[in-house]
Amino acid sequence: MAQINRDPEVGRYLNRPVDAQAIAAFYGLIGQHWDTHGFGPWALESLEPGLDGRFLGFAGLAYAPPFLAEAGTAPELGWRLDHSVWGRGLATEAARVARDDAFVRLALPEVISIIHPENERSRRVALKLGMQVSRRIENPLIGREVEVWQLAA
Repeated sequence: MAQINRDPEVGRYLNRPVDAQAIAAFYGLIGQHWDTHGFGPWALESLEPGLDGRFLGFAGLAYAPPFLAEAGTAPELGWRLDHSVWGRGLATEAARVARDDAFVRLALPEVISIIHPENERSRRVALKLGMQVSRRIENPLIGREVEVWQLAA
């Protein structure tokens, strides 16, 4: 995941800087989220012959960090994949499973996604999931507005 986070193409539209400190904290934050809430992002691995078991990234649910509290209280549905596998529908497939898990197993009333307004790839994934932009909020870490996409169960 550290290698994926360091890729400039991946980090270009993230909601926070991807510096060494953020990369080091990432694993602890994910583990802590699972311990606290009983859910969190899933590791995604390839099932493709010859690449079986290769780590591809993550998708799943997590509550937004405190600096984005204005986004609301619903868990964020997010995805981040290795640049080498973009454009194959994997983010949509993984996010769809996470969305369905949120509404069926976890019985959540809604999910959100916080997306940089220039991130057309993530915007397309959100549209395919049935999400709509509900509002824009200021992201103080990147000094600009981001979109809050929403979907009710």
